[in-house]
Amino acid sequence: MEPLHNLNEEFAAAPGERVNAPQVVPKAALLHLCVVAAVLGAASLVPYADARLSDHRYWGRLDTAPLLRALTLKAPPKDEVTTAADTPRVTEEPDLASADLEKLEGLAAVTPGGPAATAPKAKAPVTAAAAKADGHAALEVLDESLGDQTVWIEDDKRVMAPFYQALVDLANGKRQTVRIAHYGDSHTANDGLTHVTRQLLQRRFGDAGHGFALVEGRTQWYKHQGVERSANDEWRTVNFLSGNAKDGAYGYGGVAADGGPGASFTLGTGAKRAASRFVLYYRSQGRATVSATLDHVAATSLNVHDAPGVDGEQVWQVPDGPHSLAWRVQAGHIRIFGGAVERERGIVYDSLGEVGARGARWLQADADNLRDQMRRRPPDLLILNYGGNERSDKVSEARYLERMGKVLSNLRAGHPNGACLILGPGDHGAKQGGKIVSDPDIIRINGWQRTLARQAGCGFFDARELMGGDGSMARWVKNGLGWSDYSHFTVRGEQEMGLGIYRAILVGLRSHLSRSIAARK
Repeated sequence: MEPLHNLNEEFAAAPGERVNAPQVVPKAALLHLCVVAAVLGAASLVPYADARLSDHRYWGRLDTAPLLRALTLKAPPKDEVTTAADTPRVTEEPDLASADLEKLEGLAAVTPGGPAATAPKAKAPVTAAAAKADGHAALEVLDESLGDQTVWIEDDKRVMAPFYQALVDLANGKRQTVRIAHYGDSHTANDGLTHVTRQLLQRRFGDAGHGFALVEGRTQWYKHQGVERSANDEWRTVNFLSGNAKDGAYGYGGVAADGGPGASFTLGTGAKRAASRFVLYYRSQGRATVSATLDHVAATSLNVHDAPGVDGEQVWQVPDGPHSLAWRVQAGHIRIFGGAVERERGIVYDSLGEVGARGARWLQADADNLRDQMRRRPPDLLILNYGGNERSDKVSEARYLERMGKVLSNLRAGHPNGACLILGPGDHGAKQGGKIVSDPDIIRINGWQRTLARQAGCGFFDARELMGGDGSMARWVKNGLGWSDYSHFTVRGEQEMGLGIYRAILVGLRSHLSRSIAARK
């Protein structure tokens, strides 16, 4: 048997190569690699020096909770998914079943440290008898349906009255629909808590459809629950956060999609929901033809002949029931602001959240376009639900109030007689002395928003207080209602928050009814 050859004998050494020598990493290459790493690391810190670059801040607060759970083999809170970003990855959920809604509506605080855990049980401000006198069961609000909640909408000047009266008129058949537009950040981007509030209100006042949805959100966490929504890769999005559209036209939802031939978008109800009309909102970019396919059958096309920059909408009426409508650009180019799924009577609750959003970024939107879009979908109640991202901004209270006052003015211009509600940010945790306490910046923003509500003539709802006040996010994380980033809610937490908003609306409605009946006597 022939001996094995040494590999170095098989191949001749290259000029200058040391034979049978250990491999050494060249010092120059190692130094170059270190310099590159240092430059990239320094570049990643630049956005922290300028609040305008906050969307590009990729280093979140370090959290040892996942590591400690791994070392101790302790399971994470239910519904939590670990991600590299400071925003949780959320999976789309179907509609809640009727039994789930009934359980939620009669639910008290789920766990210690949940809503109102720090306050004694108290009855709502007025009696339920007033609703019966106004003639409809939907207006009857019983103490039993309010659980242990004690945090309600702050509305000393009764600025929410137009919205409550709209609910009364809807219940009594004096109007067909009541529309709510809920703008926010990552807490609403997945339609989690908004989905709960929507279904509870629709169960009481009637289901007028899911409402508005974008073609595409900015991130994979943008979701709409209870509907089917899809788009191909032929769209290019522009959004109000980065302000990357020259004309500033981002539409009702703040993220628009530009598409040419082959770009397609589908919106459907799913098998368990229904629609009687679909609406497509768009901006002309010259002549364009968009085909429509209803339940796999060709429907009326959208033919755009307007000059570039003209906004429009087209409605497809359908028999009330489950449907899916697909649009496809056949010729030309068009900007789509979004589509809506609606029915003839009840509550329409538009969820308009975007991950990383700050309310002041709406100042990058063209005011005329925004006013036009709000007139097309005028909200009876405008909800602004920002604050979690602003807590890291270096801005004075006066500057914050000035900018957000302008944002509110622009959003309300299309329907100035509607009501508005500032929904304060939930509690956020920060590490202090080895413990998780309330982030002092979130307390600061919460106070500014209460002031904003008074100045702008809006109601205010304190979500931090609903959670339990100081240190509540740490308790929510412990009890499976919050994520270990101490900023976001799990599915259970979203349900608690959505339920709390729903109950607060009911108590405000009940107070309004009581005053109205007293005034008639």
